[in-house]
Amino acid sequence: MIDRHVSYDMEMTVNWGDCDAAGISYYAKNFEWYTNSYMQLLAHYRFPYMETFHNHGINLVCLKADSTYKKMVRPLENIIVRSSITLLARTRMEFAYQIIKENGEIAAEGYTSHAYVNNEGVPMNLEKSFPTLWGKLSNLGKQR
Repeated sequence: MIDRHVSYDMEMTVNWGDCDAAGISYYAKNFEWYTNSYMQLLAHYRFPYMETFHNHGINLVCLKADSTYKKMVRPLENIIVRSSITLLARTRMEFAYQIIKENGEIAAEGYTSHAYVNNEGVPMNLEKSFPTLWGKLSNLGKQR
C-alpha cells in the first residue's frame, strides 16, 4: 500500500470538441481527462505506462470509475486535472482526481480502480510476477 501522497497536476485548456451543444464539457470527457492525467502522473514519477507496463504484458484494467460533477466547465477554460495515487497494492492501483478551475473551484471529483492483468486478462500479483518493478513502485513517494 502507498503511504505517501503521490500526485500530479495536468494543466489543459478545454477544447470545443470536449463540449456538448450547450457549450458545457461533455460528462464522459472527464474520464478521458482522468486517464490522461494518471498516465502523466506515472510518467512524471518515471513509470511511463507503455514502457513500464504495457510492453511487459501488464495491463491496468479499470474495474470501477466514478465522477461527481460540481461546476460547469466551458470551452477555452484553463483547468487543472489533479491525479493522486490513493492505493498501490500488489493486485491493483487506485487513483483520485479533481478538476480544478482557474479560480480554484472544484469542477469535478472522481476516482478509478484498476487491476493488474496479463495479456490474456488473467489478474496478477505484481509483486510475484514482476518483483523488481514492484520494488520500485512500492517506494513511490518515499523519496522527496
